Amino acid sequence: MDRKEIVGPGKFVAYSYKLYDDADGELLFEASPEQPDVMVYGVSHEVVPGLVEVMKGLAKGDKFEITLPPVAAFGDRNPEYELVLDKEIFMRDGKIAEEVKEGAVLPMMTAEGYRVQGVVKEVGEKIKMDFNHPFAGKTVRYEGEIVEVREATPEELQPTGGCCGSCGSCGDGGSCGDGCGSEGSCSCH
Repeated sequence: MDRKEIVGPGKFVAYSYKLYDDADGELLFEASPEQPDVMVYGVSHEVVPGLVEVMKGLAKGDKFEITLPPVAAFGDRNPEYELVLDKEIFMRDGKIAEEVKEGAVLPMMTAEGYRVQGVVKEVGEKIKMDFNHPFAGKTVRYEGEIVEVREATPEELQPTGGCCGSCGSCGDGGSCGDGCGSEGSCSCH
């Protein structure tokens, strides 16, 4: 008789979902069953807490749905994450790097050594960038399904940091300090 594994502390969880903007129903991101997001319950800190909580006690094949306000999801938009930077930061061989253009998502490093992603908002004498999470300020709705639940391996129980692996990441609006921040930086967003 097989014991059904359920989502709980120390469990490896793979989950697929669609993430919607609750205001207008726009599909923001999809993690397919073939390429699900993963976490170790209670160990992976990059997943939105409300999303983690809705999965607790579920088993493979169980579906979930939750709507989260900005404060419980990707944070409110924070004007402090909108910066005006000196052009010199972006210079290469005496001229501004070609990838620095409006709308571009650029990897950056904070003074503390954290990797973040920012969107170029304006290029002029100074470069205006927005380091808010792309979904900051949005009430979002997750509709998903548990793809796999099993005991986590010893390696999976030791988080290594790095890039957020889930659209459930960075509930503080993109400043989680572990490589999170924008569409180009993670498996999603």
